[in-house]
Amino acid sequence: MRKILFLIMSSLALCISAQTSIPALRIIPNNSNGSSGSTPSANTATNPEGNFVQAVIDSVENSMNLIRQKSDELMEYVRAQELTPERRAVADSMAEAYRAIYDNIIIYLRQEVESHRESSDVARLLNRYQRLLGLDYLEEYLSTYPHADQPELADIRSQIAINQHIKPGAQLIDFELPDEVGASHHLSEYIGKGHYVLVDFWASWCGPCRQEMPNVKAAYERFHERGFDILGLSFDNNREAWLRAVADLGMTWPQLSDLKGWKSLAAQKYNVRAIPFTLLFDPEGKVVADNLRGEALSQKLEELLGN
Repeated sequence: MRKILFLIMSSLALCISAQTSIPALRIIPNNSNGSSGSTPSANTATNPEGNFVQAVIDSVENSMNLIRQKSDELMEYVRAQELTPERRAVADSMAEAYRAIYDNIIIYLRQEVESHRESSDVARLLNRYQRLLGLDYLEEYLSTYPHADQPELADIRSQIAINQHIKPGAQLIDFELPDEVGASHHLSEYIGKGHYVLVDFWASWCGPCRQEMPNVKAAYERFHERGFDILGLSFDNNREAWLRAVADLGMTWPQLSDLKGWKSLAAQKYNVRAIPFTLLFDPEGKVVADNLRGEALSQKLEELLGN
């Protein structure tokens, strides 16, 4: 496993030296201790088996700290000047390299929890790295994990239950948010009205969101007349920055935000812990797919609405 980590770190170092910046895959809230706030397993300190946990944490955190640094650099990069086709091509190339590194971190982490499946101390890693492991993976893992009934895994079990709301076929969760002028609107005013609707969770301060927006805009311009709409739900907390980004990025579709950042009602209702994040709803208001980005969005719309 240490060999895998060495390859991850080496790849990251090469990418950093070869590029001026590396865009982050998604922006996640950065807790200072990197944990989910859960109490570590009580027997970790006395059980030698628990020693592997800290080694894994150290390895993952070293990589993730570099990723967070590159996320900040991306924000500066996309704000420095207009994303021309040439600059966008460079950014896309950098993103591909970054995603490979990010995926390798996830592979490393999953291999570690699989190889220590019999240990109750794995619960610390499951809690700490919920976002990296993914709720679908965690749901499958806990179904056969012999220590799944530990109290400290209660939060994960709760998140898995909430995650059912974003799976294909799930019905819209309706709630209210204000628009750009402060008027409140239900999501159901836009969704379930006979069109396919992409709900785009984003923020003006999110570099990956801004980088992805040209793809979203292109899909809107291509498919809007055939029954495709977009609803933006912003995690901004500054009205001026939010509205300026809407104008600068050419987002002509409806926008809602309670300007509460990560504490937004939208984040709570859909358990959004990383952005950009999207949900595609069908004409009846049921989830079709989640987290469609780049070409995947256009491909799905071609499948649903034709070329």
